Amino acid sequence: MSPEPFLLGTGGWAYRQWVGSLYPPELAPADYLAYYARHFDTVEVASTFFSVPARHTVRAWYARTPAHFVFSPRLPRRISHELRLRHAERELEAFLAVISELAEKLGPVLVQLPADLRRSEQPQLEAFLQRLPSQPPFAIEFRHGSWLHESTFQLLEAHGVAWVVVDAPFLPRVPRVTAPFAYVRWHGRPGARAARQLDPAAALRPWVPMLQALARQAGRVFGYVQNSFSGNAPRDCLLLRQLLGEEVKVRGGPPASGPA
Repeated sequence: MSPEPFLLGTGGWAYRQWVGSLYPPELAPADYLAYYARHFDTVEVASTFFSVPARHTVRAWYARTPAHFVFSPRLPRRISHELRLRHAERELEAFLAVISELAEKLGPVLVQLPADLRRSEQPQLEAFLQRLPSQPPFAIEFRHGSWLHESTFQLLEAHGVAWVVVDAPFLPRVPRVTAPFAYVRWHGRPGARAARQLDPAAALRPWVPMLQALARQAGRVFGYVQNSFSGNAPRDCLLLRQLLGEEVKVRGGPPASGPA
C-alpha cells in the first residue's frame, strides 16, 4: 500500500494559546503532543532550531506518538545562522545522532537559511550539501530572492534535497520539485491576517491545485502551517486537509469539528 500523498501538520505543538481551540483546558502541557497526534500525522519540530534536545526528550516524543507519526525537525540555528553552514561537521553529527532516536518516525530535516545569506555564498552551501548523509532527507528554505536561479535547483536536485515552497513575504511561491518529496510551509503574508481569520478557505483554496501538482511530481508532500494568525494554525491545517478531500477525524474520539 502506497503512503498517503499529503502529510500536513503545524510548526510545533507546545502552544498554550491553542487551549480552547485544539487542547481542552484541563489538558496538561506534557500531554499536548499525544493529543496533537490524535488530530495530525506529522509535526515540524520548532524547538530544535534553538537548541539540540536531550536524548531522553526525543525518546519521549517517540513514545507519545503512534507508529505512523512523522517528525520534521528544524536544523539548529547554530549551524545555519551562526556558522552559516561553514565548518559545521561536528555540530551536524551531534544533532543527527540525537534526532536519530526518532528512528522510523524521523522525516525531512528542515534547513532554514538566514535572510542575508545570498547566492554569492553558494560555495559554502555546496560544501555543506556534500557532507549530508543520504538519510534522513533534507529540505532547504531560502529567504533571499537571489537563490531563485536555475543553478540553485540543479544543485538541490544533484543532492536530492527539497526546495521548500513557502507562503511568505520574503520569496515568491515557486512549486519546484528537486527531491523525491516536496516540502511546503505557510508563514502568512502581511495584511492577510484578518482575511485569513474571516475566510480561511478563500486564502487556502488556491493551494489545492498546487499541492496536487506537487504530489503528482514528488509522490509525497510534507506541509506545515506555522503558528500564525492568533494561534489558528491547527484550524488552517485541518481545513487544508478537508479542501484536499480528506476525511478529518480524531483518532480515539469523535470526528473533528470543522474550522470556524
